Amino acid sequence: MFDREIRLVPAVPKSEIRLDVAFCYPGPYEIGMAGLGMQLVWWLFEQHEHVSVRRCFSDIDQHPATGQSDCYGFTLSWELDFPTVLTMLERYGIEPLSRDRGEDSPIVFGGGPVLSANPEPYASIFDVVLLGDAEATVPAFIEAAIETEGLERSERLKRFAAISGLYVPSCYKVEYQESGPVVSIEPIEGMGAPKYIARQAFKPSSDYIASTCILSPDTTWGATYLMEVVRSCPQECRFCLASYLTRPFRFASVDTIIDAALKAAAHTDKIGLLGPSITEHPEFEVIADRLAKVDNLRVNIASVRADTLTDSLAANIARLGQKSVTIALESGSQRLRDIMKKNLTEAQIENAIDAIAGGGLSGVKFYGIAGLPFEEQGDLDDTVALLSRLKKSHAGLKFVFGLSSFVPKAQTPFQRNGRDRGCKKKMEFLRKNLAPRGIDVRTESHNWSDIQALLSRGDRRLTEILTGIGEGAQSLGSWKRALKSRPDGVPSLDYFVFENYPEEQVLPWEHLVSPDKSGYLDSHLKNARALATE
Repeated sequence: MFDREIRLVPAVPKSEIRLDVAFCYPGPYEIGMAGLGMQLVWWLFEQHEHVSVRRCFSDIDQHPATGQSDCYGFTLSWELDFPTVLTMLERYGIEPLSRDRGEDSPIVFGGGPVLSANPEPYASIFDVVLLGDAEATVPAFIEAAIETEGLERSERLKRFAAISGLYVPSCYKVEYQESGPVVSIEPIEGMGAPKYIARQAFKPSSDYIASTCILSPDTTWGATYLMEVVRSCPQECRFCLASYLTRPFRFASVDTIIDAALKAAAHTDKIGLLGPSITEHPEFEVIADRLAKVDNLRVNIASVRADTLTDSLAANIARLGQKSVTIALESGSQRLRDIMKKNLTEAQIENAIDAIAGGGLSGVKFYGIAGLPFEEQGDLDDTVALLSRLKKSHAGLKFVFGLSSFVPKAQTPFQRNGRDRGCKKKMEFLRKNLAPRGIDVRTESHNWSDIQALLSRGDRRLTEILTGIGEGAQSLGSWKRALKSRPDGVPSLDYFVFENYPEEQVLPWEHLVSPDKSGYLDSHLKNARALATE
């Protein structure tokens, strides 16, 4: 696979190599190289003259047959990828837990959205966690790793802990109520760690864009050139991690996007535009129009906001070779959309579907969520009514309804809300009432969402379960057995997954969020609760 790649970034002359890094994706090559995260971090290491970096995947790697690198890094974008992290550490002869690593052991670091939001279930595995944008944290990590070369391991970790955006879990002491909530999280005296770790945000120049560095035909999307058109989201949907974790909202300039696309066109005819909501770009209509004028170029757009779709934009999207668009609807209930601060009216949704049909597109995929906080049966009825009415008036469009269940995410306003025990029945209600109307309903696993929530809101007491479950993590039965026989003092699945946490309760990730931000998130929850009781 490596020999079929096309390198799109310049070769970097290397002088004395002072840091050897194995950067790992806990999954197969075809998935890891299909995303920007792996490539972006690789390039941040690769462009440093004193760093040698190798890419490693679960099925193939550039790691030498013998010896170890100085550092092993992992990017974690999905909670259930963690077993592969342990498998890869074992492959490279590294102890799974930080406390068991000796003076000569490599530094194990991690990053990505899962670890940035709540690294605590994995805190005992990683020596260092990078919090924030890679462009801000990776250079700081490189300099610290080089400057502390030759120091004792404990001293190196202390130095890392003093740097903004670098979180060293072993520098913090956590106290718990027996089988209950966290009581306190404090830096250990003498370790030099701050009380709160500030997430680092990257301030790009006007000509910067995160994009594909290595083009490969062996990825999930084939030889597609990816560009991050926008980062974060200016909306404040109260369940959404992208709205709160990756702020501020930033976007690449029109000329930068077009220039990158034209250069990529020399190697591929497939372009992918990435971002939580692509059409939030203030000049997206201009971008779509200019890209549509490039000969033999097919452009895939990740998702759009319904209130940004116009007839001309839909027509340009069709000209770019796309047959359908994806809209995050979440719920057909105006009441529930207002509670979650979706900022989307029924009229805007209807206008968007009219534009999709009028623009020559053949289908639309809606994202929906069942079991959102404060959801009632009437909200489900409204979803059925809205989608049924839209399908009836646009019979020629293919409707797909991708349905998941609410999973609370750390560092969002709904972080204190547990999952709805009845959402499995709610998902089935929606499927049974929408499928007969010609809508293709595709549901995610409700039971696996329970495990996702466990890891999303978990704390360090899960360490023994995570390291013990191993390859059994792919089996729901293994999870149930592991949780049933959990060690003393570890709360139940119900506590992590279904309980609503009161405002005064300390959250496991409290030390990763400033008091101002914590108050801001809780104020959002209060506002949502007030709307729900009107």
